[in-house]
Order: sequence, then C-alpha cells, then structure tokens
Amino acid sequence: MKGMETSILAFYLIIMTIIGIYFAKRAHSSEDDYWTAGRNINSFVGSFALFAAVASSSSLMGAVGSGVALGLPFLFAYGFGAVAIPSFALFLIAGQIRRSGVNTMPEFFKIRFGKPVQIVAAVIVVLTMTFYMVPQLTASGLIGSYVLGIEYTTAVIFLGIGFTLYAALGGMWAITYTDLIQGAVMVIGMFVLSIIILVDHEGVGTLIQDALAVDPAFGDITQPWMSYFGLFVAFLWFGVVSPSAVMRNFASRNAKTARRSALGACILYLCVFIFGAIIASAGASLGIIGSLDNQDMIFISVIEHYMPPILAGVMLAGLLAAIMSSADAMLLAVSAGVAHDLYKGHINKNASEKSVTRIGFVVMMLASLVGIFFAIDPPQLIAIMVGWVSGAMLSAFGFPLVLGIWWKRANMAGALAGMIGGAIAFIIMAVLPFALVAEPIVAAPVSAILTIVVSLMTLPPSEEMQSEVDRYHTHIES
Repeated sequence: MKGMETSILAFYLIIMTIIGIYFAKRAHSSEDDYWTAGRNINSFVGSFALFAAVASSSSLMGAVGSGVALGLPFLFAYGFGAVAIPSFALFLIAGQIRRSGVNTMPEFFKIRFGKPVQIVAAVIVVLTMTFYMVPQLTASGLIGSYVLGIEYTTAVIFLGIGFTLYAALGGMWAITYTDLIQGAVMVIGMFVLSIIILVDHEGVGTLIQDALAVDPAFGDITQPWMSYFGLFVAFLWFGVVSPSAVMRNFASRNAKTARRSALGACILYLCVFIFGAIIASAGASLGIIGSLDNQDMIFISVIEHYMPPILAGVMLAGLLAAIMSSADAMLLAVSAGVAHDLYKGHINKNASEKSVTRIGFVVMMLASLVGIFFAIDPPQLIAIMVGWVSGAMLSAFGFPLVLGIWWKRANMAGALAGMIGGAIAFIIMAVLPFALVAEPIVAAPVSAILTIVVSLMTLPPSEEMQSEVDRYHTHIES
C-alpha cells in the first residue's frame, strides 16, 4: 500500500460522499431535482459538469494508453473528435433540446415521436450506459489495486460501490457539484504533470525525440484509415447521443446557459488533450508498454516515474475524478431510463415523485453491480471499449434525435426504423471482421437513410407537433 496516495484518495472519496449526503434531501424532494438539479445550474458550474461527464477514464488513462500502444495518430483521432464534442453539441442540440423542457432523452423521444420510441430509447439507454460502466470500473480497479495494494477485483468492487453511493444519494445536485470539483482536479492535475514532464525533458521537441528514440513506431499510423475515422466520428457525436451528456442540458437554467456550458466544456477538453499528448509521449519514452499486464497502466507508470508521492496522490485523485464524474452521470441516465421513462411512463403513471426517485436509487445500485460483474474480467484498452459504446449510441440515436429537432417531417415510424435499424447494423458490423471501432461509418448512415425514407413514406406528424419543432428554435429562453 502507498500511504500518501491512499490517504489522499480516501479523503477525496469521503468529501464526495459528504456532498452526496448534503444534497440527498433536496434531490429526493422531486423528480425535477433528482434528474435535473431543479434546472438551476449556471454556465460556470455547467461547463465543468459537462466536461467532467464526457471526460471519462477514456479521456485520461484510455487516451494515453491507446496513444502509446497504437501510436500518437490514434490519440489525435480520438482527441480531435473528443475536443469537438461540446461545440458540436452546442450547435446541434444544446439550446434546442433544453427548450423542450423534458428530464431525459427518452422523454424527448416520447414527446417528439410517441411512446413506442420512448420505450425503445429507454431500453437502449439502459443497456449502453450499463456497459459504459465497464471501462470506468476497469480504470478504478487499476488505480485501486496500484494504490491500495489489493487485488484488482476487490478494488473494482470497493471503489465502484463508493462512487455509486454519493450519486444515488444526491442525484443530479450531488453529481453536478462533485463534477465541478472533479473537473477542476482533472485539469489542474494533468497541467502539473505536463509541466513536470516538459521540465524534465527540456521542452516538447526533446520529449518527442526521446519518445521516438525508444519507440520509433510511436508516430506511425498503425490502424486502417476507417479505424481513425470511425473513432473520430464516434466521439464527435458523443455529446449529442450520450444520455449522460445530454441530461446536462436539461439541468441548465435556460437554453443560453446550456450553450455557454458547452463552449466552456470545449475549452476544458482542449486543455486535457494537449496535456494528454504530452503524457503519452512521456509514456512512450519510458519504453515499458510491452511489459505491462494492462496497457492502460502506462498513465499510472508515468505518474509514478515523474511525480513525488504527494503530487502523485493528487494526480491519482484526478484519474479517479475522471472515472467518478462520468460513471455517476451514466448511473443517473440508467436510473432515469428505468424509473422515470419505463416505470412511471408505462407501468405506474400515478407513481409519486418520491417513489420514482427511490426506484432510481435502487436501479443505480443494481446497474453498478452489473457493471462491476463485467469489469472483473474486461478487454484490454479502455479507449476501445468506450469507442464501441459511443459508436453504438451514434448508430441508434444520432440521426433520429438530430432529425427530430431539425426536420419537421420526421415521424414515429421513421424514428423507430432509424433507431432499431442503426442498432442492428452496428451489431452486425461489430460481429463481422471489420476495422477496429469503425462500425458507425456504416451503421450511422443506415440509421439516417431509414429515418428519412420511412418518414417520407408514411404520414407526416400533426400540425401541433410541427409547431412544437418550431419552438425548439425560437429565441424565447425557457
């Protein structure tokens, strides 16, 4: 066990849990408070919350690990897409979907297209967000086993239950304000580590030369072009199709605040990937990637090599912050999908708000346990797992959601065809021997074509619904 690092991580977890307890009463007072923090989050807090929601373990451990293992161009493809996440969402959905006044993405599909689309969307949300827990828990297990000196499986269970507890207690209120802290810890920690690395190597140029001297393939293109393009596209759309990210728009005070939050998150993400490229170069210069049991551990190896114990503890807290801030948002999306969209929406429409939030609490705990089960024996490279989930959500949700906001003619039949057809196409491409994480290149266009063609072949939406679409694009803030 590493005493200093353990103490800092323990203190960090305790603070997050206290915040969850503090917000518990307010969060459970109404569904609006539990799912959207009373729609009262300002742009400063919202920027960090959105950034922290999308900057998962893949943005830190995963990006660095894949960059060292698969080459710097792979990290750049990932980074360009990820940095554009908030700005792409800003133009396509941020203000428009906030004006819809809903609590969840499936609820938007219900209002725009009808109950059948909501049910399908809720099922896909629960499945994808639960699987998305796996890379987050994998990263937490790697950090926990390294710092605490315990078995990987024990670390996954301990830390997984730890960050689930505060999210389930405090809902969106606790998640948002813990994300403010966690986002700041991530950015500051990576900045400090990058400065230490650059000073040690006497500048960027020397750092790159040192990395290439140890690993001449570090700058090479190692994958088919479709893998780079597929990864870029999957992450570019993440802020549009990920329920955990989209729910941040619902928590904003109004549409203008949602757009400003997206812009702020874009700037924060850009900083993280600049620092990530520096850290990946340092990882390549160590020349140990081939000796690691899990290649994502290269980030932790860099921390250990360059930082003294107290700073290493803070940086490891930053890594844990990336995991917790994304995992809590995913858990909230899963619990909302079951408790709000499926249970209250279709099973018990007269359920009280307190009973719905309590069901959400239970669902969060169960989803965490399912994620823990699959994280005990995960595949290598966190970034690849996240790429699969992002690609699946893009294939299913991307075009039904965007066309639902921007095209009046899109209807229920088209949305169902696009959502189901895109998901099936993704599964087929994932099963076939296709280029790594390139499935959305085929599956997303299939979804778009089906949404458009089936909508045109069937009856248009009502005049009332078409007027509702116009309201999404007004300048009246709500």
